[in-house]
Amino acid sequence: MKAIKLLAVLIMGSVLVAACSSNGGKTNKNAASEIDEVSVTQIIEDIENIPTPTSIELMEMVNKLGVAYMLDVTNSLANQENYLSTKQKALNLGVYAADLSYDVAYQRKAETEEYLRCILGMASDLNISIDANGISEKFKNNIDNLESLTAVVKDLLKDSQYILNQTSQTETALLFLIGSWVESAYICVSASDLAANNMEFLKVAASHFEYSNTILKYMESRKDNADFAPFYEQFVALQKLVDEYKTDINNSELFENVAGAVKDMRNSIV
Repeated sequence: MKAIKLLAVLIMGSVLVAACSSNGGKTNKNAASEIDEVSVTQIIEDIENIPTPTSIELMEMVNKLGVAYMLDVTNSLANQENYLSTKQKALNLGVYAADLSYDVAYQRKAETEEYLRCILGMASDLNISIDANGISEKFKNNIDNLESLTAVVKDLLKDSQYILNQTSQTETALLFLIGSWVESAYICVSASDLAANNMEFLKVAASHFEYSNTILKYMESRKDNADFAPFYEQFVALQKLVDEYKTDINNSELFENVAGAVKDMRNSIV
């Protein structure tokens, strides 16, 4: 099996989107049989039809909408010592990947370097095959230029190959995806009161909330699995709130309902 360069996918915030991008929309037949009995073609169509940005693009949008950087919104690096199980590490690897994207978007040099080191260490703990030295060098060489650093991340995504042919790898990827989505959503709802252009901000947030339905599809065949059942129930409840919110995205009460569900999910992970 080819080496799995998963870190790039982690940074970008969507494991299956990476598989589609790096292979031009084509999927390996062996991989297809492992994606939780959900049609690969359907997953790709779902993703392409949902205007969902990657984590780094989402954070760039939040920044461009005039939202100030929030010092305490990201998950503390000190917490990584508390994550002992594979499940906890996979979930919070996703959380920290979203946090890294946030710091990159806001050109927080010191934080970017610290979160990158954290991610490299946790990826190693999960036995994910990555070129840590190469990734660190590319970040170091581009750390002072937001456009170049973002381009490096996106290039890594295009070059990445994620082969879904082992159940354990698929589960790690799915747990990561959950953690990354929840943290990105948490940053969005936390920033809601700071947005200078509130209507445009709500549109960005709504596009991210919409992706929760696709994650539900990924979890469908594992909804009775002890690791995934609680998340499945949370995402089902969240999706109902999102559907209500979509009918009137200016309704502050409906937004707060979604925000409360997101915060509860985040608290259950970090």
